[in-house]
Amino acid sequence: MRWGLTLATLLVAAPASANEGTAGIFVRGDSDATIVVSPRAAVQVDVEENTEVTAAYMADVWTSASIDIRTAATRPVGARAAEDSEYLWITEQRDQLDLSVSHQLGDVSLGGAYYYSGENDYWSHGFTLRATEELFGKSTTLTQSLRFVHDIVGRSGDPNFERPLNTFGARLVWSQILSPDAIVQAVWEGMYRNGFQSSVYRFVGLGGNGMCGIDPETGDLGTASLCVPEAHPSTRIRNAFVLQGRYAFSDDTSAGVGYRFYFDDWGIYSHTAIAQIAWVPAENQTITFRYRFYTQTAAGFYQSRYDPPPGAQIRFVTRDRELSPTFSNRLAFSYQGRTTLTEGVGLKVAFALGGTIFVYPDFVGLDEVYALDGTLSFTLEL
Repeated sequence: MRWGLTLATLLVAAPASANEGTAGIFVRGDSDATIVVSPRAAVQVDVEENTEVTAAYMADVWTSASIDIRTAATRPVGARAAEDSEYLWITEQRDQLDLSVSHQLGDVSLGGAYYYSGENDYWSHGFTLRATEELFGKSTTLTQSLRFVHDIVGRSGDPNFERPLNTFGARLVWSQILSPDAIVQAVWEGMYRNGFQSSVYRFVGLGGNGMCGIDPETGDLGTASLCVPEAHPSTRIRNAFVLQGRYAFSDDTSAGVGYRFYFDDWGIYSHTAIAQIAWVPAENQTITFRYRFYTQTAAGFYQSRYDPPPGAQIRFVTRDRELSPTFSNRLAFSYQGRTTLTEGVGLKVAFALGGTIFVYPDFVGLDEVYALDGTLSFTLEL
């Protein structure tokens, strides 16, 4: 079993002209030989009364020799690779820039956002419009948002390969204060995707043990009689409904629960349950414990092994474990605190540590993945 390091350290200094500057880092390592490091920095500025602008940068740097790479011949040609005694390790980086603006008009807040992200074989532009309205004496809040994302899927080493993927989304959030101690929230989110949704590097084995690369258990080559590129439907409609609530038992203790139901036209149904408890040990300090359970069915075209009769054709095939039946359990701890450095200058510190167990009961070559992740961030308020 191979583990990644889960340790986050960071020093930050925000520009003097900013109202708020934040920098942080997220690190994740798992037993499927994958390490992810994600630094992030953001600046928030009040450009005029009731108008706020935020700019942010983040990166995802991942190094992996996961089941995808070992068994499905997924090595990107342009990725950096290194050999070790067991696996071929691949490293890639994605960079993202975000810009958002919001303006308060009485009881209504209007906002818009744009982001760009790019890596050696994938580029994305995203746009969001949002409106939040406070109703009934500010006891009710209604947020509506629309989103459009245009992606270009490329393939390393092949400058002529470009496939578009467009995403249209909408979200409604209703929040209701029931009493000074209780609040509930209901969310609906819908999404329509059209375009190339497969992995350009993932191959699916037909027949044999279903693998095209190396069997991670025996070290032998896969015995599939034929390996074909992964093929997913070009359209996907997704829906999710969330209901959650929170109750304060005292001035320093509160608890929350939530449930999310998801379904799409690929045949996936999922259920998510969340419980958390927060404690305020001192002024401007919060400690939170969270538990999350997730389970889903497989996509309708997913099979752990494809073994068609002679002459038969299969329209859609996949080696994506996210489309297989799965469930997971996650526990996390977080701390948030704020202190005053000098008059008019404050410092907020946030730290989180979590662990997740993913179980794949019907995925060839992988039964479980254990992951640890940590986040550390600092925010300087001016």
